[in-house]
Amino acid sequence: MSEAHPRLDTAIWENMTPEQVLSALVYELYNPVSLLGSQLKRLTEDDDPLTEEEYEVIFSQMHAAVNQLSRTVVSLKRYSQDHPAA
Repeated sequence: MSEAHPRLDTAIWENMTPEQVLSALVYELYNPVSLLGSQLKRLTEDDDPLTEEEYEVIFSQMHAAVNQLSRTVVSLKRYSQDHPAA
């Protein structure tokens, strides 16, 4: 998974409007969700058998994507607690 787009930090969100936070979230969520979808499709629909090494790479990438999503959800939860009207 590409780490070219660093995870947003809640502190950065402090100076954003709720609309800007939503736009940033869409941008931040796109890569891990896309990766999970494509790798899951590869695991379930690919007619070519995968090697054990390929499985390990796929699961490692999927694990990283889930971790990124988890961090994003925690940051969003903190932001929403600090900005209940958002």
